[in-house]
Amino acid sequence: MKYSYQIYSPSGNDTALVMPLEKDAEKRRLVARQIMKRHPQVEQVGFLNSKEPQLLMAGGEFCGNALRAAANFYLADRVGKVKMKVSGTNGYALNAGRTTSGDIYAQVLGTHSIHELVEAHEKFFVVRLPGIVHVVMPCRKKQVQGLSPSNIKERTKKILQALDLMREPAAGVIFVSKERGRRHIFPCVRVAAVETMICESACGSGTFAVGLAVSFLTGRNVDLPLDQPSGKIIRARIWRKGELVTEGRIYGQVSTDGRWYSLNIGKG
Repeated sequence: MKYSYQIYSPSGNDTALVMPLEKDAEKRRLVARQIMKRHPQVEQVGFLNSKEPQLLMAGGEFCGNALRAAANFYLADRVGKVKMKVSGTNGYALNAGRTTSGDIYAQVLGTHSIHELVEAHEKFFVVRLPGIVHVVMPCRKKQVQGLSPSNIKERTKKILQALDLMREPAAGVIFVSKERGRRHIFPCVRVAAVETMICESACGSGTFAVGLAVSFLTGRNVDLPLDQPSGKIIRARIWRKGELVTEGRIYGQVSTDGRWYSLNIGKG
């Protein structure tokens, strides 16, 4: 089978988008492994439908940054929005688009009770989004800055094991620090089906999870820019009506050089 793909960088989180859409989970895993071996900077792989806007991640998970990258693909250089079928959402279509300022946004979820989404613990929050679960872990910057990826991965694994989250399709720990009034995140995400655990350069769903935790604490709408390890910014916007989160989006820049690559897997 022959596949074609491009590499996008939503806020520094390199993502390969592959065509055609591959429905076979094992083939998706194989393609993802080959692409990530060929391009070590790629942190996740998704598959696109050429006939209608649809994003299917290699592990069947939800990925906010991949959704933003897919919106960039489908809209090309146009300002506007597109409704897209997205993996990890039980068939629920989400809106994504480009603003007049050039930011690419993605809807992460529709109307939910804040208490369905956020579980508060003494020192952390568990945020359950469709298709992915994040542990939001406030910490001092020096607690994670300077640690090696292997150290952060080990800490993430222990936290996910302690909370019985290793069997989730996708789960991550988002270490959050605050310095001079700005919040920084250090995300580490595990995708079970493709057996990856990556200290991501930027994390859209993790950014949104932090925004939900802040909204849970304040009871208010949120418009929160978060510094990513890449040095880029992703902004979480959350709209509330009482205890309901009526909509949530992430915003940020997406870039690509437009180059197409080819990959042949087996016969066919």
